[in-house]
Amino acid sequence: MFIAPRPLIDEDPLFAVRVAIMPVIGLLIGMAFRSPLAMVFPTLMFSLLAGNRKAFDARRVFAAPIMFSGVLWLMSGVVLLFSGIPALLLLVIGGIYFLAFYLIQRTGNAFGLLIIVAVALMSIMGLGSYPAMAYLRSEMSKAALCSAVVIPLLYVLLPPCTTEINVDKYEPAFPSGWGIRAANRTVVMLGYSLFLYTILDFSNMMLAVAGMFVLVQSTRRSIWAEAGQRSFSVILGGVLALTILALLNWVGHLAVLLCLVFLATLWLGHKMLSGRLPSMAYQDAASVMISLVGSALATSEPGFAFVQRAGLTVAGTLLAALLVSLLDATFLPRDSAGDKAAAPA
Repeated sequence: MFIAPRPLIDEDPLFAVRVAIMPVIGLLIGMAFRSPLAMVFPTLMFSLLAGNRKAFDARRVFAAPIMFSGVLWLMSGVVLLFSGIPALLLLVIGGIYFLAFYLIQRTGNAFGLLIIVAVALMSIMGLGSYPAMAYLRSEMSKAALCSAVVIPLLYVLLPPCTTEINVDKYEPAFPSGWGIRAANRTVVMLGYSLFLYTILDFSNMMLAVAGMFVLVQSTRRSIWAEAGQRSFSVILGGVLALTILALLNWVGHLAVLLCLVFLATLWLGHKMLSGRLPSMAYQDAASVMISLVGSALATSEPGFAFVQRAGLTVAGTLLAALLVSLLDATFLPRDSAGDKAAAPA
């Protein structure tokens, strides 16, 4: 799957400042709306901004929130339509997973991941409670649309140096075997969804996204690398979140919270520019940190939330990587299963 390249300091020296301001604005918006899902606004708004590269691209900035909101509403309608027949609902969800994974394998387009995230969130919450699913859909749609307003303002106040528009180049990782790979990942994703349904509650639903990034990777090597990076990101983000919350207990003031979130995200944004690991590792750590801080402001106990998120994410990603690797090795021809056949994604 296509992953945004590392942002360059020469092209966008204010990148870290821009992404650090976004979760602060998201927290303030969530508080203004009095949302019990305080983590949704800063986490989603940060994610929609952090994936942008080079100059301001109006098509990307406005299209991504609209598309994400549209997919959420569409998938919630599918869940509602088939919710009375669980077996049929599971079959339909599996079919959508397969088509999304096939899109990723065949073209490298990250839009397939957007579909997978929307289906997983809506189906997991919808199986437990339709009002919970509808409320989650509403809050995520609000956050996405708020980002379409805030991102252009941040680009006006903190513009990049380049005027070049970034162009994503989607390429399949393999010349063949897309259907088998998509089927393997669909089986694992269905099992992962059922596992999340048994342990997930409304306050920490962001857990559902944790292992999905691993499943979209195409090769065994990239799967294990992604699993390791995801585990590191969760631990780093969790440590930063607990540090912020510990300092907040010492000096309990909203201004202190906003400053600490800004500084932590600023550091991770700088690491996205110059860190040793891929920029996505630091972006994921920022998402974890923002989500845990937001959850603590609502109903979650921060220490338990971190242990739960870290433990389940590490265990889930490693197990998912193992299962996908075994399925690929078993059902793919030898010349298709190896890493040497893969083109750079």
